[in-house]
Amino acid sequence: VKVGPSPLWLQNRLSSIGLNPINNLVDITNFVMAELGQPMHAFDADKLVGNTIFVRRAKDQETCEALNGETYTLSTSNLVIADESGPIAIAGVIGGNGSSIGDATTRVFFESAAFQASSVRKTSAALKLRTDASMRFEKAQDPENTVRALSRALELLLEMCPEARVVGGVGDLY
Repeated sequence: VKVGPSPLWLQNRLSSIGLNPINNLVDITNFVMAELGQPMHAFDADKLVGNTIFVRRAKDQETCEALNGETYTLSTSNLVIADESGPIAIAGVIGGNGSSIGDATTRVFFESAAFQASSVRKTSAALKLRTDASMRFEKAQDPENTVRALSRALELLLEMCPEARVVGGVGDLY
C-alpha cells in the first residue's frame, strides 16, 4: 500500500462526524467504525514481530505505549493484542504506538474483533481512557460484524490504493 491523504469525500465524511482525517489507512478503519459500528485497527505489518498476533491477558505491571503517546501500566485483568515482542494494543481500547501506521508503511494488517463489553468497560475505566472504540465495545458488538468490517475495509483500500494486493486472506477465530 501507499500511505497518503484520503480522498476528499472520505475526509469530509469523517470531519462531518467529528473525526479528524489522519491518512488513508487509518481513515479507512475510522470510516468503517462509523459506517458499520465496528471498531478496527490497522497495524504496520512490517513492525509486527513474528507471524501471529493474539489476544491474551496482560502480565501484571506490563506496559503498552499507546497511539496517544501515553504509556499505560496494565494488570492481569486487562486484555491486550500482542505479537511475539509483547503488547501492540490494549484490546478494545487503543492501538499501540510501536506498530502504528506511518508514512513509510507499505504493508498493512487489518484487525477486527469482538470483545466482551464488561472487559473493555473495566479496562477503559481503570486506565481512565475512553476512546471511540471503547465506547462502542462497551455496548457489545455483533461478532458477525467483524468479518463484514474487514471486507468493507478491503473494498475501500482497493478503491483508494488500486495497486495494492491482498495477501493472506481472512483469519477468523470465532
